[in-house]
Order: sequence, then structure tokens, then C-alpha cells
Amino acid sequence: MKLAASLLVLTTVGCAKRVPLVTTVSPPPLQQPELPTEPGLLGSRRGPGGEPLTRAERDSLLHEMSIRRDAWRARKISDYRLLVAAGCFCPGGGRPAILEVKGGVLVALEDTSGNPMGAPREPWSLYTVEGLFAAVEESVRRDDVVEVLYSARYDYPALIRGDASVRQVDDWFWIKADRLTPVRP
Repeated sequence: MKLAASLLVLTTVGCAKRVPLVTTVSPPPLQQPELPTEPGLLGSRRGPGGEPLTRAERDSLLHEMSIRRDAWRARKISDYRLLVAAGCFCPGGGRPAILEVKGGVLVALEDTSGNPMGAPREPWSLYTVEGLFAAVEESVRRDDVVEVLYSARYDYPALIRGDASVRQVDDWFWIKADRLTPVRP
């Protein structure tokens, strides 16, 4: 609709001036990487141009993480459900799971259809909200490149991705967390 209106205006202006109308069509925007669907993700930092994070960037990431962790803890949400997926250049990555957390501890796993996935286990047992904050802290202290997006609604890490070493190939990773739903005890 916007394109049609723009072409109509350009055509009208072009005809009114009796000059040849030359238009260029912009290519469609590049597909954004798939991100969690919760609206309002906040915060993003990484090493510039694929270079390792500087000390100042690491300090900034840790400071932001600390503020977000305090905001999360202030909400006093210890029982919740959370959709989590993780991947890396490794076998078996990327399969999402719905975590059921009670008292801050993972108690059940389901697939995205709601079917039980067995006893709580790694890697999902590491990805409670507190576990996600621990993953951010560890990555910022250890890895060369780290990017973190936070939930605007609940302040938990909704996307963590990085590269352990810019000098190595195929050592990237990502963790996505989405659809946090508090559960009343």
C-alpha cells in the first residue's frame, strides 16, 4: 500500500514536470535472525567488528547484567514456565524445551507440544533464569564476543550468543529464552 502510494506521488510529480521518471526499487530488507518473540527486547553489546571484547565492554556487560539480575530478583518470581533452546557448532543443539521451574529449580521438561521429555537434565537444567544470568556472567568473563538481549517485561536474558575465540572457527553458541510465564504456587 505504501509502495503504491509512493509510486502514485512519484508518477504525478514526474508527469507534472514533464521529465522522465526514473525510479529505483530498493531490495527487500535482509531477514533478521530469529529472535525470541517477546516484544521489547533490550540491551545489546558485542566486540566491535568481530574483535574480542575490550575490558570496558566486559565491565559494561557485567554492570548491565547485575542491574537486570537485581530487577529480576526484585520481582520475586520463583515458579514459572520458560521456553528455552540452545545451539552451538556441536551435535544435538537447537531442540527447544519448555522448562517448569518451582522455587528456582527445574522440576519438569516438555517439548513444544506439551509432551514430557523425561527427568530434568542438562543442558536445560542449566537454563533457569538464574542459570541464564550465570551463563551471561561466565561468557562475558571468558569469551571473545558476547551479545545479550534482555526481556523488557521481566529483565531475564532472552538471547545470549557469542564466539568463544575469534581466532578459532566453529566455536560459536547461542541460548534463547522466551515466553516466561509466572505460575502461582
